Amino acid sequence: MADVTVEISDLRGWAGQVGRASADMGTAHGYATSNVADADFGRILELITSDYASLLTAFHTILQTDGTGLGKARSALGASADTYKAADDRSRERFAELPGGETGDITDDGVANGFDDLAPAAAELSAPTDAGAALPEVSFGWILDKVCELVVWVGGPDPREYVTQWVAGDVAKASRQVSAWQHVADCVDAVDANLDSGRAAITHTWTGDASAASAKHMDKWSTCLTDQSSAMRQVASHLHDAIDQAVKMAQVVVDIIKTVISLVSAALSNAAIPFYGQWKLIKTVKEAITMINSARKVIMVFWNVLNMVKALIIATVATFSAESLPPVPTAEVPA
Repeated sequence: MADVTVEISDLRGWAGQVGRASADMGTAHGYATSNVADADFGRILELITSDYASLLTAFHTILQTDGTGLGKARSALGASADTYKAADDRSRERFAELPGGETGDITDDGVANGFDDLAPAAAELSAPTDAGAALPEVSFGWILDKVCELVVWVGGPDPREYVTQWVAGDVAKASRQVSAWQHVADCVDAVDANLDSGRAAITHTWTGDASAASAKHMDKWSTCLTDQSSAMRQVASHLHDAIDQAVKMAQVVVDIIKTVISLVSAALSNAAIPFYGQWKLIKTVKEAITMINSARKVIMVFWNVLNMVKALIIATVATFSAESLPPVPTAEVPA
């Protein structure tokens, strides 16, 4: 009985499927570098900028490394098929002698069965959308400057420095990146499903030590791809939460500042009244300061949320490490 059985066309079909997975990961890399390109979302998400930028570097690198690693796996499978074919051509017997002294029952029916992809993975990489995310539009005009001057004169913080400057940024851009993260995760899941299908199919026509080593190698790829897509969805979820909280915080702050402007403006209109008008203006400005401090507290709560998102982003970077990937394979025929 032969130590190895192999149907060469099936092995080449499996190698081709792994090659398509490599190409799909390369496409995902190009998509990610175009659609998840940088971490600059403006002042409102500034607290996560640095760590998110580091995450993007790891994200882009791992996708590129995935494509390269699967390409090398394809090459190893192709080299195995070539080695089996050469051994079969040399043999005059039913069982070909393989490197290492094994014998192989080698056939080739010319048809690769079971190695069509379940779905085109790259098709998951559709254009990202922003889901309508937007900060409230603010145009306070000269009256804000006047109110701020009064607040500072009475001894309060300048809202332009402590409050309104934080209500600025591009959350629509961040939301498009959320969408892109999700699309890349869908692509990686599709690649993993295609490889799972092919890995199951090749076990029917390729057996032996080399087949077992190859299966073990591809099992590791499945684990890595699953972990990566899960991490991508987590990042998308964390960034979505940050955007949602940013929009809510901005709306509260804007509403507070509008109220402050309304109150102080009304007091200003009576400021010319001797004694009472001035007393009323100062009293109103002090009330405004209390409201401004409330807005600052809202911003501090938001920063606490961003710090949690930041910690989660830092923890995710480890998933996108090249060290977690399977080692580069050799031709899957024992030497």
